[in-house]
Amino acid sequence: MRIRLTEIEGLFEEQKNPQLWPTVDEYELDEVDKDVYLRRKTAVMMYFKREGTSEVIKNATLIGRQELVRLIKRCMILDENGVVWGFRGLIPNKKVKPYKLKIVENKRNESRKSGEFILLLEKHPDLKDLIDDLYLGRNRRSLEPAMKPRYIHKKLIDACREKGLPHSEYPFTTKWMGYRALQRYLRRLGYLHFSAAVSRHGEDALQKARSAGEGEQNHPSILMPYQRVQFDGHRIDGRFVVELVTPEGDVVTVVLDRFWILTLLDVATRNIIGYVISLNKEYSASDVMRCVRNAVLPKEKIKLTIEGLTYHETGGFPSNVYPDATAWAVWDVLCFDNAKAHLANIVRDRLKHLIGCTTNLGPVALPMRRGLIERFFKILEESGFHRLPNTTGSNPNDPRRTSPEKNAVKWNISYEHLKELVDVLISNYNGTPHGGIYHQSPLELLEKRMSSGLLPRRLEEGRRSEMLFLQTSITRTVRGSITSGRRPYIQYEGEEYRSEKLSNSAHLINTDLKIHVNVDDIRTIKAFLHDGSEFGYLTVAGKWSLTAHSLETRRAINSLVHRKLLHFTNNDDPIFVYTDYLMKNAKKGGKKGTFNKITKVNEAASKNSPVNAPEEYTRALETAQAQEAALDKVREMNQIQQQEIEIGHYEKMLIKFKTKYV
Repeated sequence: MRIRLTEIEGLFEEQKNPQLWPTVDEYELDEVDKDVYLRRKTAVMMYFKREGTSEVIKNATLIGRQELVRLIKRCMILDENGVVWGFRGLIPNKKVKPYKLKIVENKRNESRKSGEFILLLEKHPDLKDLIDDLYLGRNRRSLEPAMKPRYIHKKLIDACREKGLPHSEYPFTTKWMGYRALQRYLRRLGYLHFSAAVSRHGEDALQKARSAGEGEQNHPSILMPYQRVQFDGHRIDGRFVVELVTPEGDVVTVVLDRFWILTLLDVATRNIIGYVISLNKEYSASDVMRCVRNAVLPKEKIKLTIEGLTYHETGGFPSNVYPDATAWAVWDVLCFDNAKAHLANIVRDRLKHLIGCTTNLGPVALPMRRGLIERFFKILEESGFHRLPNTTGSNPNDPRRTSPEKNAVKWNISYEHLKELVDVLISNYNGTPHGGIYHQSPLELLEKRMSSGLLPRRLEEGRRSEMLFLQTSITRTVRGSITSGRRPYIQYEGEEYRSEKLSNSAHLINTDLKIHVNVDDIRTIKAFLHDGSEFGYLTVAGKWSLTAHSLETRRAINSLVHRKLLHFTNNDDPIFVYTDYLMKNAKKGGKKGTFNKITKVNEAASKNSPVNAPEEYTRALETAQAQEAALDKVREMNQIQQQEIEIGHYEKMLIKFKTKYV
C-alpha cells in the first residue's frame, strides 16, 4: 500500500473520515453476518487509525490486504442520493452498485438476460429518451395523458424494429421481449421522478405530492396560543328529528337532512375555541362568521336534559375556564381553504377590520394542510356520532348504518339533543390528554403557555358587540317627498326603514346615508351621514319588526312573493306566513331540506337579545313593536265596532221583518 486510499484526489471529506460515515445497527444482523461485519469494521478502522501493517490487520481480523482495499472502496462510494455508503458497505451481501452486464465476462450465463435491458438503453440513448418521455409525459411524444406500460412496451418494440435491430439480439430473444425488464425500469423511474409519476394517477394525487411532505415547512412550531387557528366544516354523520307545528296547530316529528358542524382550533394548544352548527345544505359566509363570533364571545355551559350526559370537570372551553385571559381573545392567522363561503366579502372584511387577522388560504383538495382539525373531526365522529343508533356511518356501506332515519324517530334523537351532545363532546375533548402534545390536555397546555407569559391578543373594549361579527356596510338614498307629504325613509331589501329622527329630517331627502347591517337580524339598521357621523338606528316598517329574521330569510320570502307563491297582508307576520308555507310545501313533497329551513328560521325567531347590544338598538326595536301593538289594538277595536254595527243593522232588519208580517 504505497499510496493510501485516503490520499486519492477528488474525495470529499465525508468519504475520507469514518467519523462522518452512516452507521449500522449491529443488533439487527444475525449472528453469522454480525461476526463478518464486526471483523470488517475492525479491519477498516485499524487501517484508518494506522494500527499496524496489513499483516497485523490480517492476523487480527482474517481479512487480507486485497479484500481490505475492496471493503474500504465500498465504504467510500456514494449512493444514489449522493451520501457516502460508510459502514453500510460492510454489511455482508449488501449491494452498493447497480448490476452492470459485462459482455466479455468469461463466466457470463447466456441463458440469463440480466443487465441486457440497461445495456440496450446505453447503446441506444434515443430509446431511453423515448421511454422516459412516454412515461413522464414529456416532449409531447403522445397525446395519451398516462400511457400504460404495455403500450410503452409496444412503442419500444416498434422503435427497435425501425432502428433495424436484428431478431437475434435483445429484446427479441426473450419470451416477453423485455416487457418485465421495462416494468422494473419504469418503477425505478417513478421513484426518481416522484411528482411526474404521481401525476399519472390524477390531479388530486399530484396536488398532494407538490404540497405535502417536503421538509419541515409543513409543520412549523407554533407556541403562542391563538397565534394561528384552523377552520373547517364537517357534515355530521347522523340523522336527527325536530318537532314542528303545522298550520293547523298540530305538532309533528320530522327528520332533518344532514347538516354541518364548523369549528375553530388553536394550533398551538389543540383547543377547540369555538363551533357552530349550520342547518344549511352547504354552509354559508354567515355561518363562518357565526363560528368566529362563538369563538370570540365568552362561552357558557348549556343546560343538559339528556340523562347521564355530563361535562367532565377537567374539560371546558378556554373562554369559560380562563375568562380573564381568553374571553374576547382573537388570533393572528386563520387557516382555511378556498371554499366560496371563505372568500365572501363579509368574511374578508370582518376578519381584517374586526378580528385584525390575516388569512392563510390553503388548497381546497388538501385537508392535510389542516390536519389537526381533520383529526379532531375523526375523533368527534368515532367517539360520538358513530356510536349512536341514528348514525349514517362514514360511507353508505358502513355496517353501523342501519336505518338512521327510523332509529332517529324511534328513539326521538332530536336536534336539541345533538346540540347538547356536541357541546359536551367538545368540552370534554379540550380536557382530554393528547399524544400529539405529550399527553397533556389542550387546556393544561394552554395554562402552561399563559403562565409563562404567552397571552393571546384580546378584542378592544369598543368592539365587543355580538352585532359587529355579521355586519356589512352599504349606501342607501333617503326617499320621501314634501309635495306628496311622504316623510323620509330608506328602502332596503324590499322594505321601508324609518325612525322618528329620520321622519323629521326632510333636509336629508335624496341624500345618501351609509348604513351598517347585521345580516343575522335585519329588523334594524344603523345609519351614518356622509361625513361619518352617526345618525341613529332605523327600524323596518310593519310586522317585519316583530320577529327576528336574517337577510337570507328576507330574501327567500321576497323571492316567493315575487313569484306569486306567497301572499300576506299588513296584518300578517311574514315570518309565520313563510314557515306555514314551508310546512304546507313539505306536506306536498316539497324540496329536500325544507324542515332544516323551518328549524333555522324558528331558531332565529327565538333568539335572545345580542350580547352587548347598544341601548339605542334595543330601544328602537321596543318602540317599533310598541307601535305595532298599538296599531293591532286599534285594528281590533275597529273590528269590534264594525261587528257591533253589523249586529245592530241585523237586529233592526229583524225587528222590521217581524213587525211587517205579524
